[in-house]
Amino acid sequence: MEMHIVSMKDGLSPDSAAKQEDGYAVLGFFLNAKNDQDTSEAWTTLTSFLPNIKEVDQMVNVDQNISINGLIGDVDLSKYYRYMGSLTTPQCSEAVVWTLFHEPIPVNSTLIQMFPLMTSFVDIYRPTQDLNGRQVYTSASSVPSHSWCYEGHLCDYAPSNWSFLPEAKCGGEQQSPINIDTQSTTEDESLGAFTFLNFDDKHAIESITNTGHSVQCNINGSVEVSGGGLPHVYTVLQFHFHWGSVASDGSEHLLDSKRFPMEMHIVCIRKDLNRSEALAQSDGLAVLGFFIEAPQTSKSGSHSSSTSDSSGTTNPPTSSTSDMEAWTKLTNYLDQIQTVNSQVPFSDEISIDDVLGNVDRHSYFRYNGSLTTPQCNEAVVWTVFKESIKVNQNLMTKFPESTGYENIYRPQQEQYSRTILSTKVSAGSSLQVKSARLFYPLLVFVWALLY
Repeated sequence: MEMHIVSMKDGLSPDSAAKQEDGYAVLGFFLNAKNDQDTSEAWTTLTSFLPNIKEVDQMVNVDQNISINGLIGDVDLSKYYRYMGSLTTPQCSEAVVWTLFHEPIPVNSTLIQMFPLMTSFVDIYRPTQDLNGRQVYTSASSVPSHSWCYEGHLCDYAPSNWSFLPEAKCGGEQQSPINIDTQSTTEDESLGAFTFLNFDDKHAIESITNTGHSVQCNINGSVEVSGGGLPHVYTVLQFHFHWGSVASDGSEHLLDSKRFPMEMHIVCIRKDLNRSEALAQSDGLAVLGFFIEAPQTSKSGSHSSSTSDSSGTTNPPTSSTSDMEAWTKLTNYLDQIQTVNSQVPFSDEISIDDVLGNVDRHSYFRYNGSLTTPQCNEAVVWTVFKESIKVNQNLMTKFPESTGYENIYRPQQEQYSRTILSTKVSAGSSLQVKSARLFYPLLVFVWALLY
């Protein structure tokens, strides 16, 4: 059997609800007949009225206490499927947001048999209909076991098995993420300044989505990036995040074998290509990667104190701060997207510039790699910035706490023969800061000698 709980959109009449695609919401529960199931009080009470409604259109008043919760019982309401559909009886109005719960309600078989016996109705169900391109979404806990997942999560395709996924490129020799050994990078003078078009647009973020693997902010198509040694102009599609747990770090890239608490990826596509074309080109996509950590932390490996080497600034200085108001507003959306594929409009005025803050965008590393999730297409020009975004710890912990996702990062991949390029020491780098600290006392000394 199947039970449908039918609800109508508040403020509508049945006629007007039938004309809107979301005019109705129906909760569907499968019923599983169990011979050894204890007779539920709620179901016993409900079925006791069946002998009194044997005639068509016959109605009786329910004069005993029956709650919907009593009928549902202990079914796990966190596991369900969602799709847009119709009423299953004429006029079959396509006006229903359907929710089907994964776990059936166990009901004693004797009580289930009373429905056909008392009503004389049998086979009262509509045949299945074609999906016709519609997508069926799942809640986080209902993701099928054959889907891919991160290390430590339950699925058939953990990162070590991603290469076995259909059409996956995850076993190639230009995979991401990698460890960036700053001593082995090569300075490249052609890696100059970027041109960031509409990164200051406070209306560019259209929506925020729970993808089932991360939190993703979707961009309206007006934001572009070029320069910085990129071979083409790229349109920003979205940005998303990777994190560990409340107690552990979870950036995807490593810097001198050190992992940061979080990492943000701004994903861009070549302006002259569509998605399928871009995935087939080694430079079809460009991803801007930013490490994220708490400000003024002394944690080992968090790179909060500035150092430098032959390739310029490698460890982020503590001076960089991001807009905490922007991050507060952004993380406030997390509680609204707790189910897989849930998406809400982004109504706050926040630009990508606000999220990045004053992080140094002139100092970065460059290499050719891949997407870090299946199908792992080796189509990415990677830019990993040397300076980290500083975000308050309580805001970072909202990501694992609100989504329930932990350790959502791909393990380090082999570099093989790839070269990692680095910008030269630039204004604002720690090397120049140190030089300035030496220069100013010298200037004062010279001034004292002259005057």
